Amino acid sequence: MMTDQSMDPASHPLAMMSIPRQEWCEPYEWSTALEEGTIFPNLNLTFFKAPQGVPAKPPCSDTSDPGQKSREEALSRLTEISFALNDLTLYLDTHPACEHGLFLYHNLMEERLALLADYAKKYYPLTQASMITGNCNPQCYGWGDGPAPWEGACV
Repeated sequence: MMTDQSMDPASHPLAMMSIPRQEWCEPYEWSTALEEGTIFPNLNLTFFKAPQGVPAKPPCSDTSDPGQKSREEALSRLTEISFALNDLTLYLDTHPACEHGLFLYHNLMEERLALLADYAKKYYPLTQASMITGNCNPQCYGWGDGPAPWEGACV
């Protein structure tokens, strides 16, 4: 029995694609970037764009703790910077020599480390490294000092 190769799907490519190289653009403000899901406005295309006005995190309703608002603000800033840093590393994976990206990466990393240390000094460590950078009690491990997300804490 003879087979017709022109009918064989394996002999034809299913699709061809082309992906344009991303160019550097001025990033969003960090709070906007977190809401939009990217730090780069030129990647926020209509077919991926989230609806306007969707907050990244609803405000906490727990008012029993007087320090709650300041902790929440500090953690929100840390979340924004961490997101921006993670998104920027994706860009730098494909643009490792971009001067703008490298400059921003170093600035964001310094800010994130400072925010982690400050948060650990004021409240409790969020990472194991911030137990050291935040000058936490060296007599105690302290990793479990803060509330865990499953314990109902807002931050």
